[in-house]
Amino acid sequence: MYHIRLFRGIREPHVEAQQLVKAEKVGGFWTKALLLLVITFLLAALSAYFGIGNEIMSKEIHTRSNTEFEAVKLLFAGGQIIWSMLAAIIILIIPSLFFWALSDIESKKFITMQFYVLTILLIGKIITVPFTILIGLPDISNPFSLGVIGQYLTSHNIILQFLGGITIFNIWAMVLQYKYVKVLSERSRLQTALFVVGFNLILLVISVFLQVMDLEKLL
Repeated sequence: MYHIRLFRGIREPHVEAQQLVKAEKVGGFWTKALLLLVITFLLAALSAYFGIGNEIMSKEIHTRSNTEFEAVKLLFAGGQIIWSMLAAIIILIIPSLFFWALSDIESKKFITMQFYVLTILLIGKIITVPFTILIGLPDISNPFSLGVIGQYLTSHNIILQFLGGITIFNIWAMVLQYKYVKVLSERSRLQTALFVVGFNLILLVISVFLQVMDLEKLL
């Protein structure tokens, strides 16, 4: 029986991966899944409450009545929460299915790996939210991302969004993912690195595409 311990899983990835690959059962699976989704919900609700990510709504205040504006703002906040929950589920499921297809290990073990990945990303969210609330820093100015450096090099929005998506926490999660995938899939270091880096780059490109879409036309 392998028992999921979120902090130990990110602190000792190699040891945990060795235990996970040999385990016949995974204990605490649904409990940890629910815990991570609850934390995701709370962080999304907190962000929505403080208006993080709804800067686009500022233009609407002069074109709508107070009642309409509050209704749209509430709808927008609800959409943010739903999207955050869907994003968390995608993080748990999609990479797991991709890496599972490369190995003979059951998919639940790869989802367990993604529990640790999501834990790191939530830690990053917990740390960066205060900066956004207190200082009002946008994502591309996240002090833990390459977006800060990118602003000194270019003003191109797509490049800045791409660099802003590369954070210390994303890199940490990718390194952890590499360590687990290497053990679970029993592939070479080069193959594992190509699969992990390539897959995460594709996800980042898709994320950037969604961020640069003209959301104003949807309002």
